[in-house]
Amino acid sequence: MTRWQTRRSWPVVSAAFLTLLFIAVPAVAQAPSQGMDIRTGIVLDTYRFGDEEATGIRSLSLLTLPISGAVALGQRGTLQISGAFARGSLEASNGESVEVSGLTDTEVRFGVRMVRDVVFQVQGVAVLPTGHSTQTPEEAVVAGALAADLLPFRISNWGSGGGAGIHTSAARSFGDTGFGVSASYMVGREFEPVEAEPFAYRPGNQLRLRGAMDHNVGPGSKVSLTVTLERYSDDALDGANLFRSGNRVQVVSSYGFAPSSRTSALVYGGVFHRSQGTALLEVAPDVPSQQLLLAGGGMRLPMEWGVVVPSLDTRVFRSDDGVGQGWITGLGVSAEVPAAGQMLVPSVRARFGNVLVREGSDSSITGLEISLTARF
Repeated sequence: MTRWQTRRSWPVVSAAFLTLLFIAVPAVAQAPSQGMDIRTGIVLDTYRFGDEEATGIRSLSLLTLPISGAVALGQRGTLQISGAFARGSLEASNGESVEVSGLTDTEVRFGVRMVRDVVFQVQGVAVLPTGHSTQTPEEAVVAGALAADLLPFRISNWGSGGGAGIHTSAARSFGDTGFGVSASYMVGREFEPVEAEPFAYRPGNQLRLRGAMDHNVGPGSKVSLTVTLERYSDDALDGANLFRSGNRVQVVSSYGFAPSSRTSALVYGGVFHRSQGTALLEVAPDVPSQQLLLAGGGMRLPMEWGVVVPSLDTRVFRSDDGVGQGWITGLGVSAEVPAAGQMLVPSVRARFGNVLVREGSDSSITGLEISLTARF
């Protein structure tokens, strides 16, 4: 498995929906103002392909056990830690099964936040190499399939050798309008991605710039717009420049409103464009430019025992060479249930779509996502 195959910048639709639904001040990371916040859970994603002979895959699944924690350090400091255990499995059309499992890399963030007229935050970021970054060729096949841009799996790789960086953000409101900007720079470490091929690979450093704006357009209504630019330095293989990733541009807009005094709703849409990636050595292929279109929405319906959140999302993936492009739609519902001092969030989502394997050959896709999250 190569890094340019798994460096996926497309966001998961459910994560994007929750981020947009609960955003208060753009571009500023949310952290507890006091005390500690711990979240854990279990997520199962599984997909089946209608034409397994065309895809070579009968089914693909991912079980994820994420855990994250945040603690306030005094009035201004925050410490955040997140990681996961994941197990991915692929059943081929001939009935053979292959699996990859293990910890993912662990991310640690230490930040200082200052709130005056401008909310300003600086974070130091360390990615600890706890993940299963060196894989057998069989495991690499599974990991590469799970990194497909069309399918919204929760993770796209188990490990990338670790790294470090810095993240800064600032936000300010002017009446009914809020503005935010953020910038981050991450430096990756060298690692060996394939067990049977002892070569050293180092991913290119990442620069991410983001600007966001939201505006109150009426009682209980708000529009928001977020624009993100990502640039990477060249990937390296045994010290030689290997691959030059194309720039990423992401634009997401949303409209939140209150259909009634007790309910809230949100609709969103976005486009994510990745420019062509260029191979600098013959061992690496060029990667065509790609686009991902997102659209969807949902509602929050308060009940006596908690909140019900039905939602609908659609993603359309396009590639200049046509390989792997297609569409997928999800319809699901989640609930927020307070219980014994914690918040339980069960969720279920059904998915269906279609993927173009190669010219003149496509396959239907059906999927199911089941999760349970607990927040302490």
